[in-house]
Amino acid sequence: MKKPALTLLAALAGLALLAPQLTAKSYKTYQDVPVAELKWSLPEHQEFALSNGIAGLVVEDHEVPMVDFEIAFSAPPDPADLTGLSEMTTWALRNGGSANISADSLNDLLEFKAAYLSVSAGDEMLWLYGSCFKDDLPLLLSLGRELIDHPAYPDEKIELKRSTMLEQIRRRYDRPYGIARREFYRLIYPDHPWGRETGNAGVKAISRDDLLNYHRSVFQPLGAVIGFSGDVTADDVNKLAGQYFGALKPTGEAITTLPPLNPPAASGVYYAYKDFNQAFVAMGHRAIRYDDPRRPAAEIMNYILGEGSFQSRLTKRVRIDEGLAYSVWSSFSEPVPAEGTFLASAATRLDQAGRTVAIIRETIDKFRQEGPTAEEFDKAIKAYVNSYVWKYESSDEILSRLVYLKWRGLPLDTPQQDLAAYQHLTIDDVRQAAAELLHPDNLIIVVVGDRAKMDRPLEDFGTVTELELGGE
Repeated sequence: MKKPALTLLAALAGLALLAPQLTAKSYKTYQDVPVAELKWSLPEHQEFALSNGIAGLVVEDHEVPMVDFEIAFSAPPDPADLTGLSEMTTWALRNGGSANISADSLNDLLEFKAAYLSVSAGDEMLWLYGSCFKDDLPLLLSLGRELIDHPAYPDEKIELKRSTMLEQIRRRYDRPYGIARREFYRLIYPDHPWGRETGNAGVKAISRDDLLNYHRSVFQPLGAVIGFSGDVTADDVNKLAGQYFGALKPTGEAITTLPPLNPPAASGVYYAYKDFNQAFVAMGHRAIRYDDPRRPAAEIMNYILGEGSFQSRLTKRVRIDEGLAYSVWSSFSEPVPAEGTFLASAATRLDQAGRTVAIIRETIDKFRQEGPTAEEFDKAIKAYVNSYVWKYESSDEILSRLVYLKWRGLPLDTPQQDLAAYQHLTIDDVRQAAAELLHPDNLIIVVVGDRAKMDRPLEDFGTVTELELGGE
């Protein structure tokens, strides 16, 4: 639960304490004002464990009588021939009710109690999340367990979700940037869950039995983590978690993990024709894993290059200097189980598409060779470090991070370790990361638009492969 009033009061108090110093000495810019190194750690939390192996966490926050809880279950990626299975399962579970309580009755009860209950899934995890008044926590936990033990999965809900998903697939080629991004990840992660998109064939093939099989494989204590935040105590939630989820039994089924990555597609230009009045560009390559020691330096590197909005190199060069794109940015991901991606992207006029691609690539290459300036590095470190604590503004945000770290088997003090790593980076660390991790000569470049109206031949940037978008 957020505390904006307390944050504002703390800020005002800090200014009041600083005021005598400011009047005693004048400073030319805000950068000249002495600021102590940020000292921060996550609020106190406690751990517990249920008898069936489910790990537990609690973050107490007694400001208001509200409680959030979430349970993370390990989940398999969707099979290649049943893409969309996890999405359909979680939606139909929550919106289909149980054998003992209809979906309408469940929604009416939650509305009456001003409570919230949701189920969602990703490539490796499924979350059961709830929020309610403190006194209603036993009720909400019992409803979550009811959905797990007695799911209804009514046919009419399955078909409703199926029709919605098919319509979303039909419309996705109307969103040009989505096309560029989707095709980029297909090329970066070929024949892998991270590169797959939900398709017509997979959605049409999903049966109710597939949903039930997925359900049975996921809802088990193996690898599960339950967490609570809000107006509760560790003793309270330990008892309640044990009462409602301590008897959850193993299914005997091992969770299918993500398969190893295949090599990415060859570098070059991948072109998809669409009759748009703009060109949409996505270019990049594979990056590093989460456990790479260069990760903090890589994140600062990317902030300076393309993530830092109007302070970034790409925005200054492509948008401000050249006026070629309203939005241009870069991202650098470092997932835990496998290599992430470096991605730079922009949308621009068709008659400036070639120029935009060239300038983005030149900017990346120059940054790789020279790294950041001292001023860029200083601004980036201050911005990154001083904004870091706002990632954990509320107790439920803190809980979500802790649950994820526990589920991953990572140290719970990872946020503090990361902050310390950012604070102790040097400009040479970031320059080395840029030199080692940016590969402007080995880019996969996806361009969506009408090449006949572009200012330069796409062949100027490498071998061109035409992509068939299909009708899904």
